[in-house]
Amino acid sequence: MEYFSEGTGLLVWILALILIACGIYFGMRYSKMRDYSGQAIIPLIMIVLSLVLWVKTLGFPTEDAGPALIPLLWIFWLILLSVVILFFCFTGRIDKDPKRGRIFFLGLGVGLVVVYYFAMDYLGYFISSFLFLATAMYMLSYRKPFTILLVGTGWVLFSYLIFYKLLYIQLPLGLIEDFI
Repeated sequence: MEYFSEGTGLLVWILALILIACGIYFGMRYSKMRDYSGQAIIPLIMIVLSLVLWVKTLGFPTEDAGPALIPLLWIFWLILLSVVILFFCFTGRIDKDPKRGRIFFLGLGVGLVVVYYFAMDYLGYFISSFLFLATAMYMLSYRKPFTILLVGTGWVLFSYLIFYKLLYIQLPLGLIEDFI
């Protein structure tokens, strides 16, 4: 299986997963489940992304609490919850797709995630995570500044204590590297 974790094998793995996800999506789109196909896009993308990241972790050193542990936990939960959402889509237990969406808002959200990814190298994980959470909550129409501050600070403290201090996971520190 390590063949799929890099090079040509990884490309083949990604293409196969994309084709399977597209097949499921278009199968839904042109069936009686078409009213739920929009709800199935994100879980399908999350499953494909999780499986791609899973094969990338095969190249990580194997230890009890090694560098692959946290990604594997996230991957497990992403796949499990995405499968649950897909189950709800296939059984019709979820709201039908809205008639009209705001594609600009989606692009803005994707742009925010990309900026967050690149900001981690310069600002560090803790500062960029706080800014990402605050900005995302504000974009999603949550306007209580104290709660935004509390959630962002809580996540940063949780990440620092659990990942950095307890599990010794090296996170990009950026600007605060001299202070920690």
